[in-house]
Amino acid sequence: MTKPAPLPPPLAGLNGEALAAPSWFTAAQADPVETGAAAFEGDQTAWKAWGERGRPGLVLIHGGTAHKGWWDAIGPFLAREGWRVVAPDLPGMGESSWREEYTLEHHGRAMLAAAIDGGACEAGRPVFAGHSFGGFVTLKSATTFGDQLKAAIILDSPIRKPEKQREGAPPKRGGKIYPDLATALGRFRLLPEQDCDNLWLVDHIARGSLKEADGGYTWWFDPGIWAKLSYERRDPDAAAASLQCPLAFIRGAQSKLMQAETWDYMRGVFTRSPFITVPEAQHHLVLDQPLATAAAIHALIEGWTSA
Repeated sequence: MTKPAPLPPPLAGLNGEALAAPSWFTAAQADPVETGAAAFEGDQTAWKAWGERGRPGLVLIHGGTAHKGWWDAIGPFLAREGWRVVAPDLPGMGESSWREEYTLEHHGRAMLAAAIDGGACEAGRPVFAGHSFGGFVTLKSATTFGDQLKAAIILDSPIRKPEKQREGAPPKRGGKIYPDLATALGRFRLLPEQDCDNLWLVDHIARGSLKEADGGYTWWFDPGIWAKLSYERRDPDAAAASLQCPLAFIRGAQSKLMQAETWDYMRGVFTRSPFITVPEAQHHLVLDQPLATAAAIHALIEGWTSA
């Protein structure tokens, strides 16, 4: 079978021109937002938050080499529903500190430190919701310190049989300096690659992925992050048996990572968990269908709160 040609970078050819966002997103960005950084094991874990302190807490955990701004189309709406929503940067990503070694458990505990610092624990135990790589951080958290969580949600993170899991690090990314913002934006890609109708939102999160550097612009994340990550082969059955809080799963209906074989396998392992599919969404469902994804998250956490 011939391997399909890679998609062109989504913002290539725009020459750095900012794309107009719909009015609902523009209005949401005007909602009050708080920022800060939690100290954890000598490092800083950056976070942003919407909603009033003292409300029930929800922690949104982004995917690999992403950042807290990926939740900008979702966080304000969940805050309007009465939640204190905290979106941290994972260690080595966004504005959080780089380390010599990364582990899923350390990532999870850094997220909990950000939750406490950001006011997501003032009304009791928070809910964790993680997308893609952030979903694996969420699963590790639910099995190691889930007694400190109200519940957990995993968004489009494929949990496969042990023999079908990744054995090593993904290819190295980042580290290059681009001469100007337009060039850097033109190189931004979604991984796994996919089209996205909400190109304005891709533009928004791409701009938040870049920082100024000597000679131009570069990505916020640690370019050695995958090589520094300690990988561990997951035992899904053991994970399901050791959950210390309720767990739910959400996927994009057209996600290449979460089609029938993987989704059905997960259903057979996590038999006490609800499974929700967001229509007209691929792996990056937080970009494809942000409002539908926000509604799905809200429905789950409302159910847990009223239980």
